[in-house]
Amino acid sequence: MTEEGNILVIGSGGREHALCWKLADSPYVKRIYCAPGSVGISTTNKVESVDLNIKDYPALAQWAKDHQIDLVVIGPEDPLADGIVDALSSYGLQCFGPPKAGAQIEANKDWSKKFMDKYQIPTARYKSFTDAALAKQFINTAPYPALVVKASGLAAGKGVVVAATKEEAYQAVDEILSEAKFGDAGQTVVVEELLEGDEVSVLAFTDGETVSLLPPAQDHKRVGDGDTGPNTGGMGAYSPCPLITPDQLADVKDQVLQRAVDGLKAEGIKYVGVLYAGMMVTKAGPMTLEFNCRFGDPETQVLMTLLESDLYKIMKACVNGTLKQLQVTWNTKLSAVGVVIASKGYPETSTKGCVISGLSQVQATPGLTVFHSGVARGANGTLVTWGGRVLLAVARAASLRAAAAAATAAASVIDFPGAHYRKDIAHRAFSKINGLSYLQSGVDIDAAATLVREIEPIATATHRRGVLGRLGCYSGLFQLSAMDPSLKDPVLVQGTDGVGTKLKIAEKMKKYNTLGQDLVAMCVNDILCAGAEPFAFLDYMACGRLQVNVATTIVRGIADACVLSGCALLGGETAEMPSMYEVGKYDLAGFAVGVVDNARQLPRTDCMRPGDVVLALPSTGVHSNGYSLVQKIMTENNLKYTEPAPFSTDNKSLGEEFLTPTGIYVRDLLPAIKKDLIKGLAHITGGGLLENIPRILPPTLKVKLDASKFNIKPIFAWLQAKGQVSEYEMLRTFNCGVGMVVIADQADVEALQELVGKDLAVIGSVEQLEKLGALQVEVAGFLAALRPLAALWSRPATQPPRPLSYKDSGVDIEAGDSLVSLIKPLARSTTRAGVIGGLGGFGGCFQLKAIEQEYKDPVLVLAADGVGTKLRIAQKMNKHSTIGIDLVAMCVNDILCNGAAPLTFLDYFACGRLDVDVAAAVVAGVASGCKEATAALIGGETAEMPGMYPPGVYDVAGFALGVVERDRILPKINDIAVGDIIIGLPSNGVHSNGFSLIHKLMKKLGLTLEDKAPFSREGLTLGEELIKPTRIYVRSVLPALRSGRVKALAHVTGGGLLDNLPRVMPPATRARLNAHWWNVHPVFAWIADAGSVTDDDMLRTFNCGIGMVLIVAPEDQADVMNITRSFGAMVIGTIQARPPGGARVVVDNFASAVHFTRRMPMLPSKKVAVLVSGNGSNLQALIDTTRDPTQCMCSEVALVISNKKNAYALKRAEEAGIPTLVFNCTKYDSREEFDRAISAALESHKIDIVCLAGYMRILSSEFVQRWKGRLLNIHPSLLPRHPGLSAQQQCLDAGDSESGCTVHFVDEGMDTGPIILQERVPVMRGDTAESLTERIHLAEHRAYPRALRLLATGRLRLSPRGELIWYS
Repeated sequence: MTEEGNILVIGSGGREHALCWKLADSPYVKRIYCAPGSVGISTTNKVESVDLNIKDYPALAQWAKDHQIDLVVIGPEDPLADGIVDALSSYGLQCFGPPKAGAQIEANKDWSKKFMDKYQIPTARYKSFTDAALAKQFINTAPYPALVVKASGLAAGKGVVVAATKEEAYQAVDEILSEAKFGDAGQTVVVEELLEGDEVSVLAFTDGETVSLLPPAQDHKRVGDGDTGPNTGGMGAYSPCPLITPDQLADVKDQVLQRAVDGLKAEGIKYVGVLYAGMMVTKAGPMTLEFNCRFGDPETQVLMTLLESDLYKIMKACVNGTLKQLQVTWNTKLSAVGVVIASKGYPETSTKGCVISGLSQVQATPGLTVFHSGVARGANGTLVTWGGRVLLAVARAASLRAAAAAATAAASVIDFPGAHYRKDIAHRAFSKINGLSYLQSGVDIDAAATLVREIEPIATATHRRGVLGRLGCYSGLFQLSAMDPSLKDPVLVQGTDGVGTKLKIAEKMKKYNTLGQDLVAMCVNDILCAGAEPFAFLDYMACGRLQVNVATTIVRGIADACVLSGCALLGGETAEMPSMYEVGKYDLAGFAVGVVDNARQLPRTDCMRPGDVVLALPSTGVHSNGYSLVQKIMTENNLKYTEPAPFSTDNKSLGEEFLTPTGIYVRDLLPAIKKDLIKGLAHITGGGLLENIPRILPPTLKVKLDASKFNIKPIFAWLQAKGQVSEYEMLRTFNCGVGMVVIADQADVEALQELVGKDLAVIGSVEQLEKLGALQVEVAGFLAALRPLAALWSRPATQPPRPLSYKDSGVDIEAGDSLVSLIKPLARSTTRAGVIGGLGGFGGCFQLKAIEQEYKDPVLVLAADGVGTKLRIAQKMNKHSTIGIDLVAMCVNDILCNGAAPLTFLDYFACGRLDVDVAAAVVAGVASGCKEATAALIGGETAEMPGMYPPGVYDVAGFALGVVERDRILPKINDIAVGDIIIGLPSNGVHSNGFSLIHKLMKKLGLTLEDKAPFSREGLTLGEELIKPTRIYVRSVLPALRSGRVKALAHVTGGGLLDNLPRVMPPATRARLNAHWWNVHPVFAWIADAGSVTDDDMLRTFNCGIGMVLIVAPEDQADVMNITRSFGAMVIGTIQARPPGGARVVVDNFASAVHFTRRMPMLPSKKVAVLVSGNGSNLQALIDTTRDPTQCMCSEVALVISNKKNAYALKRAEEAGIPTLVFNCTKYDSREEFDRAISAALESHKIDIVCLAGYMRILSSEFVQRWKGRLLNIHPSLLPRHPGLSAQQQCLDAGDSESGCTVHFVDEGMDTGPIILQERVPVMRGDTAESLTERIHLAEHRAYPRALRLLATGRLRLSPRGELIWYS
């Protein structure tokens, strides 16, 4: 190619501008004409816009010949669909674009779908209709989600509706077919299957034979950040798109684009130009959503900046059929991002004639290119808006994130009235481009959600009378009045336990269906020992990777066992902890609650006496204790769990025998308890007969048991023989055939056996203890009873016996006893009225009489939680004292969300080898947290499980119980309304969620916990920052709850703001939050930057600075803020109506808030002077907030000036240690002279900002001008209404329904300066000027600091012309 050619480009938008811009780079292009073109296109070298009638084909062809046009390039789809190529080709002109028949692939979606089916191009299932009723019937009955509704014809990119519901799909059908929204384009409607995945645009050059791919791109159709709002023509794009793999891209080339070109050829259509495939990358692979017959807009603008080859040569190769001979190259080492700046009202309308500024500044910046989409020339040569999409700023950079940041920054510089743009273009790709996500760190939130859906009906099936709510809430709820009405003095009995190393056998056998019964049995049998009827259960499941099928199996077993024991499964916690557990490894803990009348509480030690009878219910096998010794015996004998069990009567394997579930004794014994036939019950768990029976005996008695009367199962004889286990070790390790011991009066034995059944056997008696401190359990004839069975499996004589003990297997009972002695005083320090007994019993007890005066219809609220992989931080640092606080916080903060005050707490501590000092430190933290939460630590479980946890590793779980009056249960979802206020309480940092991502990040960056934290204001290490404990919100929230003014609370835990707020909101509402209204903790900016974590992942993984959210009515905002302000409360958003299919939570300005947090350390602190004449309550609010480091005010009150020497404000300042000055106006000849003196004082103190706070003087013009842009005032009305004095009375006289306050810059007028912000206060019936003033003052105390923060941090300034300029 040597000759220069002339080109005619058809079109006028940003796509055509980009094509002209790239074509002009070619040395083979002499001149480019663009019809009709645009102002922007005309500024491109070699390009001239021409006004031609592109529908008058003969005239157009003649014009092209007259101007020696070598190639016609058609940009938009409409001319192609109208047949422009066919017409011009007939005159001998070469056209880059398909003929009318080829354009059908976009212009007729019905034809296109049939074409895809015919040529086996992967696409969504569909059906076409011309009748609305039939289309809606199909939507309702289709065997797949038929929720994508398309107008068959061309609809300017807006004829596709992706419905969230069938009702939305019906509406789309009506709009297209019945209401003819798209005219002729909507005569046929295509209803398609809704596919799930990522949309990717894959374009290809083609000459009708060969296809040459362009790099994959992604468009952003929705108008708003986070893919919210209506569809547009496209608000931005980026390329290359990493959401499609190279292998998938190759499949698209072969199975979609090449197959389509071949199919068109088979149809007799020579397709030349660009073929655009809109793809959905599903789990099953790429699926074709649609074809377009032209370049995409805005994808083209982005792609052209990456094209290294000559575009003119490519297009000529296509029209000449020689594309195969050309190597097309792209600079895919760079990323390109384009951000559209749209006009006010787009996409519904557009605003024309608005003057555009900032364009030259962007165009002069290297690496940036601006393409014009809707721009015209205005008066005096200015550029003005002339369409919906006005401009598109493209940035190229070495990384996608850098390109996105540069393009977004460029868009922020370009300005015109009503300009708007998305700030999150390419957000879906950030996790793929060296970015981290929670999923990549090993935590699958979607799997957890799937599990909840699976187990919810299972749990619901266990519900009994009294259960309120369902799974998925923060806590489980149970109404006490639904229990036995004969309870006169109810005592709650709570127990927690686990399954121990029995789990390892289940994992090896891959048999999990019995574990649930084990877990429930271990807990309910314990509380049964207090005489309690179980009514509620919660579980805790920890794993390395959540396997939904395994977890569901376990929970199904729990549910079945709950039914057996009369428990309702009210909730639980599933903790996926990849750095704590290997894949396929689990731990379980359970928490059961029961109730007993205090008069029937067991054991009745005062009634026990010598001669009482000891009875027993048999165990089903080993139950759930002693398995570490079992596994040691298996190892020593080189046995496998899959081997046949020689003692089995059912031909089971060893593993199957050992997995026989623990017996549940509730149904057996509860009737006898209620008939007062039982004096004491002992559940034979860890510690065996020797250590469990003494727990229910008075110190003066013992029991003497006859082992010949036990129902000793062969499994125990086998264990004794194979392990040469001593009599003592057998009796204190295993239940030895006795599952539950019963002590009863001799006179009641017959009635007891008749009621319970024949399995209840007499095995001994109660006797007087000869000497205090002697053994309280004596077992006669145990080895004799075992010997006949054990002889069958004795070791050969040649094998020297090696007796095994529980300690040999890694379990140190003495260490456990030592720990109990250390933690008993810790638990006692947390006690409160109602706690009965202490640690050491089978269950913790709480007497409800202690709180009966506070509650008429009490509802119990129960929650379970853990600390997650934050534990690994503590373990690596060997700092364990705060982990217990985290544990309590995670549980009690949850029950607060149901309005409950905490009462009690139990903990579960699991480890491989018990380090008493570590465990004691953890429990000390638990006790500290309990005291802060006003909860009593009444019990717990320490599980030493060798082989389950590596050395130094442990896991913890907590269970909290609280109480709430039924009519005060939160959330009050039905009361939440549009306009309600969202208040946030600050977090203390990361708290206890998201640590798996943090571990992944630190590993990726090669950081250690000893490295200095780059975000720490205190110079702390990463470990010291990350281990800061979770904040407990009991004291900050309970007073507000008791006021009855809070509608809902949301604890921001796993799932972050985006997933936790919806748990307490009506489905028809959304939370609209403004991240500028709270302080994003610096740790989150570090995580986002260092891990390239997307905004969505940040908001869905971390609390991002807000630990607890309150929702209140507008009229209650002031009172609730007054209660919570001292704890850092701030208004962070409002409740809005949720658009159909819209997000439940929208967080505005998060990226800029994070950016502000990054800049915070570099911002100087501004010196503020307050001018005041009176009480100074606003002064106090400014002092308090500027001194609160969590408020990030970047300012300090450095001077207070008054014109009244007796003003109380001066005393406030003196108490705060702030310098004060008093100026007497009578000593100055004029107002100007007086103000000059004040101004001189301000300058001598190097004051940056002046705040007027009840300053009762009119300022001189000279003073106002000198401090312009740095002078603020607050006025008690919603300006411009009611300026001047007595604003509150003016409001009442006018009959206004609302008032409030306004913070504004001061100008020469009376309260006329530019308004910074306002806060509204409702006018109440019967308000006086005084009562209204009081509420407005509270609003002022919130608003003034917020306004000062905006000015001091540089987010706001006043232009020389007196206009507000905002910076995000």
